Amino acid sequence: MKTVKISLFSLSLLVLSACTPDKPPSQIYEEYNSKVIQGIAFVDEKAYFTKRKQEDVESKMPQYMESMNKTHVEVIKVYLEFSRELAKCKEITLVKEELAGNKATLEYSQKDICGNKSTSQEKQTIQMINENGWKIDDVVVSI
Repeated sequence: MKTVKISLFSLSLLVLSACTPDKPPSQIYEEYNSKVIQGIAFVDEKAYFTKRKQEDVESKMPQYMESMNKTHVEVIKVYLEFSRELAKCKEITLVKEELAGNKATLEYSQKDICGNKSTSQEKQTIQMINENGWKIDDVVVSI
């Protein structure tokens, strides 16, 4: 009888978690951005990307390794450090979030908080796709 109770309890938790609404794309992106600032591992960062974006990143690795004369691990380290430094110097504010089926477009204004004054309006435009949860497919930063 104990087994049945535990199974029913587990099943109840599964059903309740399935009813939990998905996080909106902007919340996922802001969570991602926060983790980049804190220092996310490459494997954890890739989990935020669509399959297409992951393949795109991996396909460019040999080119980066050759041009930088670095190993795969060294290129990843440079990339993560650059991303972290850039993200921690930008305060982002959501301007617009548009949903169309399984696609979302986010627009953020960004303000430099590290003293590098820009004369133009800075913004980020993020394309996201719902692939079993919202994933980043493209990011365009205008400074």
